[in-house]
Amino acid sequence: MIRSRGFAMATALALLAGLSTATPAQAATPTADQQWSAVQSLVGAVKGRWTNQAYTGSVTDTMPDTALLGNGDVGVVSGGGDGFKTFRIAKGDFWTASNNRSLVALGSVSINPVSSSGSPNLALGSTATASSSHSSFPPSRAVNGGWGSGYEGWVSTIGKPQTITLDLGSAKTFTRYVLRHDAAARPNETANTTKSWTFQTSENNSSWTTRDTVTANTAATTDRTVGTITARYVRLVISEPTQGTTSDSTTNPRARIGQFELYNGTGSGGGSTSFLEEQNILKGDVDTTMSLGGAPVTMRTWVGATDNLVVTRIQASAATTIRVSNTTQIQNGRSGFTSTSGTSGGTIWAARQTSSGQWTSRAAIATRVIGGTQSVANNQITVAIPAGGVVNVVTGVAGGGTSTSDPAPAARGLADAQSASSVDTQYAAHLEWWKQYWLKSYVDLDDDVLERYYYAAQYFIGSASRAGKTAPGLFGIWATTDYPLWGGDMHLNYNWIANFYGVYSSNRPELALPVFDLVSAYLPEARRRATQDLSRVNSGYVNGRFPGGGVPSGVLFPVGIAPNGSTADDNYHQQVGNSLFTATQYVAYWQYTRDQTWLSQRGYPFMKEVVTFFQYWLQLENNRFNLYSGPHEGTWARNSGADLGMLRTLLTTTIDASTRLNVDSGLRATWQDMLNRLAPVPRTTYNGVQVFALGDPGTLSDGRAIRPGDNTVNLEFVHPGEALGINGPAADRQVAIQTLDAMNSWGQDNSFPKVFTQAARVGYPAQSLIDRLKTQIANRSAANLRVTDPHHGLEKSGTVEAINSLLLQSDLGIMRVFPVWPSGRNGSFVKLRAKDGFVVSSARENGQAAYVDVTSTAGAQLRLQNPWPGRGVSVVRVGGGSVSPSVSNDVITFSTVAGATYSITAN
Repeated sequence: MIRSRGFAMATALALLAGLSTATPAQAATPTADQQWSAVQSLVGAVKGRWTNQAYTGSVTDTMPDTALLGNGDVGVVSGGGDGFKTFRIAKGDFWTASNNRSLVALGSVSINPVSSSGSPNLALGSTATASSSHSSFPPSRAVNGGWGSGYEGWVSTIGKPQTITLDLGSAKTFTRYVLRHDAAARPNETANTTKSWTFQTSENNSSWTTRDTVTANTAATTDRTVGTITARYVRLVISEPTQGTTSDSTTNPRARIGQFELYNGTGSGGGSTSFLEEQNILKGDVDTTMSLGGAPVTMRTWVGATDNLVVTRIQASAATTIRVSNTTQIQNGRSGFTSTSGTSGGTIWAARQTSSGQWTSRAAIATRVIGGTQSVANNQITVAIPAGGVVNVVTGVAGGGTSTSDPAPAARGLADAQSASSVDTQYAAHLEWWKQYWLKSYVDLDDDVLERYYYAAQYFIGSASRAGKTAPGLFGIWATTDYPLWGGDMHLNYNWIANFYGVYSSNRPELALPVFDLVSAYLPEARRRATQDLSRVNSGYVNGRFPGGGVPSGVLFPVGIAPNGSTADDNYHQQVGNSLFTATQYVAYWQYTRDQTWLSQRGYPFMKEVVTFFQYWLQLENNRFNLYSGPHEGTWARNSGADLGMLRTLLTTTIDASTRLNVDSGLRATWQDMLNRLAPVPRTTYNGVQVFALGDPGTLSDGRAIRPGDNTVNLEFVHPGEALGINGPAADRQVAIQTLDAMNSWGQDNSFPKVFTQAARVGYPAQSLIDRLKTQIANRSAANLRVTDPHHGLEKSGTVEAINSLLLQSDLGIMRVFPVWPSGRNGSFVKLRAKDGFVVSSARENGQAAYVDVTSTAGAQLRLQNPWPGRGVSVVRVGGGSVSPSVSNDVITFSTVAGATYSITAN
């Protein structure tokens, strides 16, 4: 990453220095123009980057590893192969209601060269023979044109040397040969890249002339110019088939050639144009440089900010002809779905319909090209682009949801409505959306690794979730097959809500609004389950306490829900905490926004229903309310610590909300009694050290009160439960730190969205925490900068909350800036959001805060731990006068006015 370090902080400090001569009511936060300059420097430096066309991980049952685009409804995944582009399109509300309910893929748009504008591959379809072959990988696979991501062509038996010979059928004239080695399609197989060979030609297949000799090759693709040659037969004599860098490639060498290609001049083999694709998260674009039909082209692909348009702008440096097609035929598609397609004027379209069930969903794509000289036939658009010419491939996307109407007319109408000027207008709106998104908040961490993760994670959640759209599930809105793991559903025992962990403190709480819409649609079923289906949680326990099989009221959720009030995973795994995990997001939205209208209409009613369930579920034993549930899936215990912590915070919040809204006063005493007598989070001793346990020791069904190396469920009372924070008792926080060390789960797959935040919330040693986080980012980042593992997706964005918590925390009503930050490290943040509706900016230089600016969105009282311990402070209201705070125990306290900004500096 190349940029000027500390740009945002330097700007803030320069402004602060100017305050000595400026009006005392001036804020130190950078100006709007300075903020945008800082964002361009910080975010613009973060890009996914690819230099080959393998597109590894483009088609997957999890979250793709190639370049991604999205507007919260339409998701686009970059793909293709050598010399052509494919963009796979999904729609966030295109779900099947059939068995294995899931998000499903919609279709794709492909851009291919027409060979007349460059040499065709003269080796394609030739007769290939070899010195030896693996039975599954004959030499014909090297000349069949089927090469792509993950492809294996000809593979020899073990031994060296090896040869592969092509009979072109007649004498052909060529100037170049191209070899695609194993690593070109399988990037991890670099050891199998061919190292040394000779390229030979013959007129009679007996007398051979050596035309080229290569030694010590390491490139995954070889493109060699050999002069003008006319020959019928060509062959490779491979002396060193592998790199010899692993024990297997040394002791078991096999020749592997993915494709063997010949060209006369330029051709789809690539010519002199290097391939480069970048995911530009600042602009929300995918930028591609490649050859199409031998002509160098640049592409810029993006999705409309509000209209469901996918646009690829193609500029050709030399004249070329391309062919554009679309389809709703899906790799690993489901049976029972139907696809239709057709042509309407210059627009081609394709539609897809799910099989019948609780609902049937229909969606469509329609594509046209603006510019160039066009013809349409066989549902394909052929476009001649002159040298220097520009065309726009425009695709409209429509349908999804539960509507049974034909979506194709709407998709065609959207595409047909576009012109060159309207595309420019749409692109300007797209850029403006992303500009405003990035300006909501930003951080300067003085660390490329952390910033690369941080801004990429913000990009993924911003692409996947938008107010008014269907909430993104486990893998976002990027379905490339019909069988994503777990249906890509909304797993409620942490995974789905982890998508949104960082949106509140990042000052983007609106990204969570789709969560509440989807949960609201499920409430009738959750109410039914609480009263009728509870025995399925644990029949022995439930039937003993609730002979009717349920509680009188409240809500009960299975582990996996889906849109339209439907169930995706009908299991409970002996857990009743799914509603509590869900409620954490309602609590967070309220605490960070203080939106009382939302609280009244959406937040409080849901929180009350969850509390009502636990009013019945808690069991009073020895004057203590105990909570029986499964800490881990399939286990059972008394007093699951995660559930206790989440319930404690929920009760506190619900009582407060009832008071603020002046409703349900008669229930507060009951809720307060539940809170007062709720069992404490359990503890145990591990290796002689006190730690937090999963449940009361001696009551866990598998006998394990702590599971070192496993998911940090025993600390979910810290986060997302919010029951212990940075201002909590030092002794309790020390036990949490001991638990983190005992668990040592920094690299555990499920722990990534939670363990680093849990550590920050209890004050884990800052540099150690940062180093551990950076290790995971460095070891697990895909080319598109997402953090990977075999089973999880968008939830990895939730660790944004950990980074924000290093910079800003609010706990027990007191705000802290840089609460868990290395003492000698610089850093700054602009417009992070704290609880009680405060938007905060600050910078740290030379071991201390330079300033704190706070905008009050709700008019709450501000309590700030003094960033300059023991020193006096000045507080001014921007645009107004001085404010006289009270200071007690080094906590600065003053009243605020909604909409006002306050600047706090040391005297």
